[in-house]
Amino acid sequence: MTAGAPAELRIGRVIKAHGVKGAVRVELLTDFPDRFAIGRAVDIAGRPFTVKDAREQDGGLLVSFEGIDDRDAAEALRGAYITLPLSAARSLPEDHYYHFELVGLSVFDIRQQRTIGRVAEVLSYAANDVLRVTDGQREVLIPMLKTVVQAVKRDEELIVVDLPQEIDA
Repeated sequence: MTAGAPAELRIGRVIKAHGVKGAVRVELLTDFPDRFAIGRAVDIAGRPFTVKDAREQDGGLLVSFEGIDDRDAAEALRGAYITLPLSAARSLPEDHYYHFELVGLSVFDIRQQRTIGRVAEVLSYAANDVLRVTDGQREVLIPMLKTVVQAVKRDEELIVVDLPQEIDA
């Protein structure tokens, strides 16, 4: 997720068409796969759709939508994000954040007693997320680890970190 608050919550991305009846392979971008339950309303590239069928396959989902009945219509959705309004965002446990909540926050290093910059993007990796922080001239990658990130103070628009010496900020 990059700078600038999104107008919607991304829950998936259409990877490609699957078969000839309009199904698509979806990359999940949510921890809540039930958002693709039959009958659920979603938006794809700003257009409303209703989930007709969904099933897990190979680490992703195969999803069919009402009104998408052939391969050509499904292929037209390739690369599009599947979204919900931000108001549909579910509450997360303490110390868990949606990426869009972190983008734009100022990052302060307590070890060096200085502001490093602002979060431009949150990168997702298997081991942990990484904050891409920039001050407009330099870029620093900061792992979202409890040993590094000391506090996230959304009300102050601030993330407090204790950067190891090997991270050159």
